[in-house]
Amino acid sequence: MSTTPQEPESRPITAIIVGMGARASIYSSVALTNPELLQIVAVVDVNPERVEQARIMFDLPDDRCFASVDELVARPRLADAVINCTMDRLHVTTSLPLLRHGYDMLLEKPYALNDTEGQQLIDCVRETGRKLMVCHVLRYTPFYRSIRRVIALGSIGEVINIHMANQVGYLHESVSFVRGKYAREEVCGSGMLLTKCSHDLDIMSWLMGDNKPSTISSIGGIFQFKEEKAPEGAGTHCLNDCPLERECPFSARRLYIEHPLRWANNVWHDTNSCPATNAEKEAILRQPDNPYSRCVHRCNISIVDHQSVLIHYQDGATATFSMNGGASTPRRIIHVTGTRGEIYGDFEEECFHVRQVDPTAPGGYTERTLDISDFQQGDAHGGGDRSIVLDFVALLRGERTSPGCPTLEDSIAGHRMVFLAEQSRLAGGAMQQF
Repeated sequence: MSTTPQEPESRPITAIIVGMGARASIYSSVALTNPELLQIVAVVDVNPERVEQARIMFDLPDDRCFASVDELVARPRLADAVINCTMDRLHVTTSLPLLRHGYDMLLEKPYALNDTEGQQLIDCVRETGRKLMVCHVLRYTPFYRSIRRVIALGSIGEVINIHMANQVGYLHESVSFVRGKYAREEVCGSGMLLTKCSHDLDIMSWLMGDNKPSTISSIGGIFQFKEEKAPEGAGTHCLNDCPLERECPFSARRLYIEHPLRWANNVWHDTNSCPATNAEKEAILRQPDNPYSRCVHRCNISIVDHQSVLIHYQDGATATFSMNGGASTPRRIIHVTGTRGEIYGDFEEECFHVRQVDPTAPGGYTERTLDISDFQQGDAHGGGDRSIVLDFVALLRGERTSPGCPTLEDSIAGHRMVFLAEQSRLAGGAMQQF
């Protein structure tokens, strides 16, 4: 008697939010638009306001709202998976008990802070057999997928060099990495390169495929956001004691009150406040202990505001990456040089150019432009946030996943590049063996 293959899972995947921050809110929104695919059935967060936000958003009963992972794992397994968006320093310590309790996991990057933690997570995934996907959302953007396809087709020959740059705009820089919770490693657990740029080095690793690094070196430091760079006469607090507030590009009044769409939502989210009027916003910002109205030059940050990385690959190819915080405009730039051509583009411009060697053409080359704006539609992550959740659901349902599906094993190389770059920077740029 013949048998038919087992059908993929057709019911919705059930998931628990662990860490109800901004990223979890974005990922879990798929449950609101596509409840036939994903359902949020519980929440874990140390902050009661965040728990209440999730309870209302997903209509959760009180007994599905938890203050800690310990409380959750004390109960029988309640769902198929968790969406783990805790702070960077908590990723591994929260993931291990959840994986051992039988949950599959969508884990925000970075998956760990260093090689030691990373190995603990890798060992746990292998021992438990659980599925774990890391949130490398840029792999799902039409921009980088199209570039990878051009490289794979051999259109520019063998890759000789990749240069990538992440220009972190001054609005994002001032909110998240100077005044915000990612300004000090003691709070967030990770440095600027790991927090902001593990996406970029993962993309670099993904584009290089099986060609792994042999050595990595890096230099960087704090150039702009330090005490000695403060303008003469500047105060310590934008709205309370600074006579230069109106002419400063980092004015808290201008950024968070007069132009409320410029990352202001992050300020109110992170201070657990919901001001309705400008007067209420100003009153909050005038509070002496409000970090978001401090002078950006007197925030005593411990992360770098600029860094460069040099990678040498096993086949002799090279790559460079630079991060510059406080740029006038946010940009992700890429230039890939091959033996038969090159690719160069700007993620925010939603297009890239392919030049190919052609001695018969005017100038000795041909050029074409690939416009992917219709696919990215101006989305900050090119639609990657939603696409990675849908791929995670497909993975758990036994359906076909994307070729770039970033499992933990597939994410190791990019993360190790960041770990070693930081070791090199702290050692004055000394070369590190991969």
